[in-house]
Amino acid sequence: MGAGHYSYDTARMRSVSYAQESREAIFSNNSLDPKMNPKGVVRECCENDEHPDTLPIIIGLDVTGSMGHVPESLIKNDLPEVMKKLLEEGVPCPQLCFTAYGDHKCDDVPFQAGQFEASDELIEKWLKAVYLEGGGGGNGGESTSLVYYFAARHTSCDAISKRGKKGLLITIGDEPNHADYPKSSLSEIFGSGEKSMTSEEIIKEAQQKWEIYHINILDWSGQMNEVKTCWEKLLGDHFISVEANTDTNISNMIARLGVEHYRKQNVSVNAASSNSSNYKPPQML
Repeated sequence: MGAGHYSYDTARMRSVSYAQESREAIFSNNSLDPKMNPKGVVRECCENDEHPDTLPIIIGLDVTGSMGHVPESLIKNDLPEVMKKLLEEGVPCPQLCFTAYGDHKCDDVPFQAGQFEASDELIEKWLKAVYLEGGGGGNGGESTSLVYYFAARHTSCDAISKRGKKGLLITIGDEPNHADYPKSSLSEIFGSGEKSMTSEEIIKEAQQKWEIYHINILDWSGQMNEVKTCWEKLLGDHFISVEANTDTNISNMIARLGVEHYRKQNVSVNAASSNSSNYKPPQML
């Protein structure tokens, strides 16, 4: 998947029209869209003459109770700016895959997965297909590792398998990550659960192919000590906090991580081939 190109001008025009609509009108699904059902599917990020140098990017959106403002801000304002920044800073073909996660312990739809796309119209199509369930529960976390399980076992990306690059995976939320994922839940959601797994096991497997970051929103929940403790244990300095009510800052962070990741991957390859000892890590924009 991933044909076509991104047009900032047409995307920006559509975002202006979205700004006049309610969240409910844009995200109109009131149940799982069959196209977003991850059970038994593999999402592909393919390369060809049109797109020979892709950067697969998975964005995992928390769609429990308080988090609907993030996809709303993306579709109404910030997504075109993310793509513009990536393209202007030299990322030739970012291909985005929007996923959505909730809580496998209590939600009807704990995970949803779109397709990797490059064009403005198709990227928005999958984002708008997300069902904002608004669930979750007072059980100390959400099921963020469902995104990582999907990335590890239900994606096929030419940049990873053919060129030895890592994809970029960014999750966004304000809760700890549930620690345990039983075989029954993984099988029900994905159709591929061979065994129960811990969040650490899932992340370790996903990190073989993906550079993982988690953006924590410092709202009431995101400021709790257990959130920082959980995520720093899982991801170390790839756990990033941003202020609440600053959705543009979230989007800016997505763009910055995308640019940094692409430069690091390519400089690392070039440095290895030239055996250079002068490599300096790229700076955040």
